[in-house]
Amino acid sequence: MTTVRVEALGPSGDGLCRVDGRWMHVPGALPGEVVTLGGDGAPAVLEASPERVAPPCPRFGVCGGCAWQHASASLQASAHLALLQRALPPEVRALPVSWHPSPAPYGYRSRARLAWDARGPALLLGFRARRSQDLVPADPCPVLDERIQKAAKEIGQFVRKIGDQGELSLALGRSGRVVCSLHPQVAVTAELVEELSALLGGGLEGVALGAPGASAPITVGDPRPAQRGADGELLLLPPDGFAQANEGLNGALVALVARRAEARGRKVLELHAGSGNFTLALAREAAAVCAVESDLGAVKALEENLRARAQKGVTVLRGMAEDAVRGHPAEVVVLDPPRTGAREVCEALLKGRAKRVVYVSCDPPTLGRDLQVLLGGFRVEHLDAFEMFPQTPHLECVVTLLRKPRARW
Repeated sequence: MTTVRVEALGPSGDGLCRVDGRWMHVPGALPGEVVTLGGDGAPAVLEASPERVAPPCPRFGVCGGCAWQHASASLQASAHLALLQRALPPEVRALPVSWHPSPAPYGYRSRARLAWDARGPALLLGFRARRSQDLVPADPCPVLDERIQKAAKEIGQFVRKIGDQGELSLALGRSGRVVCSLHPQVAVTAELVEELSALLGGGLEGVALGAPGASAPITVGDPRPAQRGADGELLLLPPDGFAQANEGLNGALVALVARRAEARGRKVLELHAGSGNFTLALAREAAAVCAVESDLGAVKALEENLRARAQKGVTVLRGMAEDAVRGHPAEVVVLDPPRTGAREVCEALLKGRAKRVVYVSCDPPTLGRDLQVLLGGFRVEHLDAFEMFPQTPHLECVVTLLRKPRARW
């Protein structure tokens, strides 16, 4: 048995300690705690942190969804900032970071992706277990919106009839009721397809069934997710389309990105535009916006959202961000790439004309890598962090950069 003191929280959510000069992960441990390592069971806490709280979820520690329910809000905030600062290039780690907390620590998730397994005597419907493909029931789940939890129970009756295994996503639709996308691994009978309409009513607004081998999903009702845009109007998305899960904080994120862009009277290039979460706010200020998105469903949703508002001055392009940025005359670039980051885009930005870049990231490590590239021609003006995912180590970051003066010879 080894006794150690935990020094920090890591990006996986585990506590971190040093043993023989090497970092070791300690599941469930918090900074400052003294724990024993070794044996077959979980680490034993000998000295608990004053920041330790009782997790409200009975499956905490088993479910892979949350990792920090046992940590106080203040500890989670400091741990988020520490994770971000460790990921940043050394030359900007000392810069201040503005912290934007979630308005609600629980019940904030208006979207969820679940899996099912109906091969046994009882249906399993829930999240993946920690470091496993096993399923953990999603009822109860304190981070989910109550409407999502209720709809999961309703849809469970249908997937039990499908049988086998599959995945589904749940989100809020335009009426505030829930929409669902189903992805079974087996073919669905015609009789079951006819039953889809019976799912509507109650808490469900629409269902999209992506049957194996089908070129397009079978839909009943309106299965498109919707979220409240920064203008207060609904923003429609394609089924399974990306949106921020924390709608209560999304408005603040959009408002800050628009403010940091300083787009008034300028040409703006928006990369990874999605269905228009930032586009609409940017278009109200900019002289012109070119919104680039590679996913066809998101492009169609973006165009519909623009039409619904009669928004002018926006050109929508379907294509790859790294292709669109090369040679574009934009003065301001806003990008919100996937977790893998945008290294090629950042390399192209160094050769471009943009004087201002607003980079929105959901992954500090790839953000840090890309900033190292951008620092070759830009300097960081602002760092902002959003607690978009309370009870988890994940966070949303916004970095605002200004072009450095070009050297004169």
